[in-house]
Amino acid sequence: LSEGQIAEAMGISRGTVKSTASRALTALERQLGSMAVTG
Repeated sequence: LSEGQIAEAMGISRGTVKSTASRALTALERQLGSMAVTG
């Protein structure tokens, strides 16, 4: 789905969709980074 479609379906602004997705991706990257095996 596009940002616009998500915003419309959820009744929120496109900016809110973008910022929420960005925060979620950052959190996922942190989680995956902490799971990395070094060696």
